[in-house]
Parts: sequence; C-alpha cells; structure tokens
Amino acid sequence: MSSAVRISGLVLVAVILSLSLAAQQAPEESPPVINETIDVRVVNVETVVTDAQGRRVRGLGREDFRLLVDGREVPVEYFSEMEEGRAAAGREAAVPPGGPGRSYLVFLDDSFSIAAHRNSVLAGIAADLDRLGPEDRMAVLAFDGRKLDLLCPWTADHSALATALAAARQRSTGGGQLIAQADDMDLDVELAKAVGASKMTLEMLAARRNEEASSQAGYTTGALAAALEGFAAPPGRKVLFLITAGWQIVRAPGSYGPIIRTANRLGYTMYPVDTVNLDRMPADALEWLAGTTGGKVVKTRLDHSAFAEALADSGSYYGLGFTPAWKGNDRGHQIRVEVRRSGVAVRSRQSFTDLSRQGQTAMRAESLLYFNGQEKDRRLRVELGKARPAGRSEVEVPVVLGVPVVSLQVMPEGKSYAAEVPLAIALVDERGRHASLPGARLRVTFKELPKAGGYARFKTVIKLRKAQQHIVFAVDDPVAGAVLWGEARVSL
Repeated sequence: MSSAVRISGLVLVAVILSLSLAAQQAPEESPPVINETIDVRVVNVETVVTDAQGRRVRGLGREDFRLLVDGREVPVEYFSEMEEGRAAAGREAAVPPGGPGRSYLVFLDDSFSIAAHRNSVLAGIAADLDRLGPEDRMAVLAFDGRKLDLLCPWTADHSALATALAAARQRSTGGGQLIAQADDMDLDVELAKAVGASKMTLEMLAARRNEEASSQAGYTTGALAAALEGFAAPPGRKVLFLITAGWQIVRAPGSYGPIIRTANRLGYTMYPVDTVNLDRMPADALEWLAGTTGGKVVKTRLDHSAFAEALADSGSYYGLGFTPAWKGNDRGHQIRVEVRRSGVAVRSRQSFTDLSRQGQTAMRAESLLYFNGQEKDRRLRVELGKARPAGRSEVEVPVVLGVPVVSLQVMPEGKSYAAEVPLAIALVDERGRHASLPGARLRVTFKELPKAGGYARFKTVIKLRKAQQHIVFAVDDPVAGAVLWGEARVSL
C-alpha cells in the first residue's frame, strides 16, 4: 500500500493523570517489570503428496519427509496423516495443540465478480454443506470494493450458512465492467496487429496497465489480508475459499503480496476459484496465489462444484510441525518440503514470517478499519489538535495518545524506569484508499515505578492528505497480550 501518512518529530511527554475510573478499579498495583519472554509457537505445514497421475500418496511416515527452512533441514517435531478430515488409523498422532476439523473462510470478492458466475459457485457451496465434517466450521465474508461485510461468523450450523449464502447471491458485483475494460485493451492490441503497427507500438499497447483494475485489486487484497488477520479462525486447519473473477487482468503481481504473506503467516491454504471460464485467460495469478500457500485453483464442473473439489483436496494431507527459534524480527523464512521418494510431487506452504509484536500491532490496526475491535481493548485516548497546512494537499495534525500505565511493560534503566510501546496507524479515506504506518515506537521514562490507574500521554504529529479520514491508532499491550486501540474521524 502506498503510505499517505507520516509521523514526524516524535515528541514524547509522559504525564500520569488521575482518572475517575481509578476509584472503581481493584486496589492499585504497580505495573509488572518484565525482562524477556520466550515464544514457543509451532509452525504447521500441511503437505499434499501426489504421484505422476495426480493420485494421493498415502502411508508415508515421518522418516519419509525432509523439512527445510531457508535451505537447512530442521527436525519434524510433530507428524500426522489426515484422511478426509480425520487422523488416519494407526498413524502418528503427535500433533501440536490446535484441534481437529477445518475452518473454511469463504471470501466473496464482489468488486471483481460477475453475479451469474459467482451465484453458480455459491449454489454449489450450499448444495455441498452436508459434506462438511462434524467438526468443520465455515464463515462468509464479502467485499464490495469499499466495505467488508460479515455475512456469517464461524459456525457449524448448516441452516445459518445456507441463509448467508442465499443473501450473498443478492449482492451487486463490479467485475463485468473491469473485465470489459481489459477486453477493450486486448482488442486495441489485435487491431494494431491487423493494421501492421510497429513492434514498439505493439509492445507499448501490451504493457499498458488497467489502472482501475490495479487500484481495485490493491483495495481488495488489502481488505482480504486485514480480514484474515482480524477475523480469527478456530483451531485446526485453515482454508481460504476465494471467489473472484479476472484477477489475471491485473498485471501487477505485487498487488497480491499482502495476501500471500498474511496467508502463510497465519497458516491459511488458499483455494481460489475464478468465476469466469479459466480457459478464457491465463490463470497465472490464481495459480501463484494457490501454489505459494499449498492450495490449488479449483473449477466448477458439471459433475461437481468447485467447493466439493476444495473439500476433497483439503481433507487429506500430512501434517508436519516444527518450532522455530522465534526472534520477532519481521523476517520472512522459506519453507520447502521434500519426500525421500522419486516420482512424486509435493504441495505445501512456502514461507512463514517471524512476526514481531510491532508487526502484529500494525496488522491489527489495519484490521480494525474493517472489523470493530473488542470494547475492552478500546482503551487508547485519542486527542487531535488543530490541523495546519503542510503543502498543497497535505496537513499536519497534532495527536495526543493516552496509554494506560497498567498496560506498559516497565523495565529498569539505571536509577529510573522506562517503557516502550510500538505504535501503528492505519487509515482509509472516503475513496476507499488505505494507508498504514508501522514502525514507530513510543518511549517514556519514569523517575520511580509508576502506579496503575493512570494514563501516560504521548505527543506526536501525523501528516494527512486533505480528505475525510477514518484513523485507527493501536499500541501493543505486552502485559495483557492484547492490542489497545482508539480511533478518530477527521474531515480536512
């Protein structure tokens, strides 16, 4: 995403305020002094192995696999074989905590879909609900290009899901116009060939970008990444069933980066279904999305639906797990799974990210633009000052953030104490353009260990475009393991 917000001149002033709420709290305690924590999260790698004919290879054991991270082999600490959503009889079951069942997130990209084709896929899902296992769940989200709608939360209730899928079929779509624009651009190339245009002219015409489609893809991928992060899935395997059309017309692979990174980070396997005939245009974009997460592009055929294919494919796999030495440095790491057997193909996720608390806070801020956060975490006090001009189309806005002292991780620093919190800012303007600013840190020092019940105030300045803006501020609360947030709306 292009950033439309910058923080300048962080002026950090700590003032401990008395609050009327303090009298209603339990007896005051000093915030804890925390030195270091150890992260023991497990990375799960769901792996599909097929032979030369595309048939599943079953009965493999832990010793048949090599798991490489950044090119170096690591031990497979957890191993299991799953068949149609259940652990295979007699196979190893030393799997990490997570629970059985699969979580299917159905995401409708209405901004790129064509209603008739999308509705055919939705009808197939509704017809296949009975194929879900007793421990499987599903949720339905839809994005119209500006707004993300929750049509159904996580549930195993087939009746509730059927109702949501029926409502989804009534939504308007915008893919027809975008695809028609792409057709017109392709027609320009064919006409130029017909009249004998020069090689340079043909290359220039072929290289043109569909700017509207590219911009819309950026909005949609940002919304999808935020949805994955902000809409927590139940334990178990996570599957993203993506209904869209014509993403291949977007000649900007970087647009899909946020989805791939977030899906791999959270362990989602992607099953995109293009609601337009895939023979009509190359499926490279969707194949790339699916392949980098261990999934596959699925098609609706006369004998079964696309969702039936995703159900069958996602139910049988090998589960490999390992525990990295987490450093929280936001670095990406490559994953490769090999099988000590010739003539087989392997499909699995290809990366994971060693996400820092600050990185998590930045993603949480972005997701809060789409989903309301929990009120118990809405504890940041946000005060905006008077905007002042900062160029033809930008202004600077003073901001004071109040952070609860009890949420600060306080550490000794010589004869005093200090606390730092990562700050993330995300915003969306009235045209649906998003921006974010990860990386800023707020720091405060205390002469003595502060008492809980007050707020520390941090002053800073943000630079904004002159437009109506919805701004979310988020800081990490390492004490409670949460992200605190606050919001503001401005019209500039």
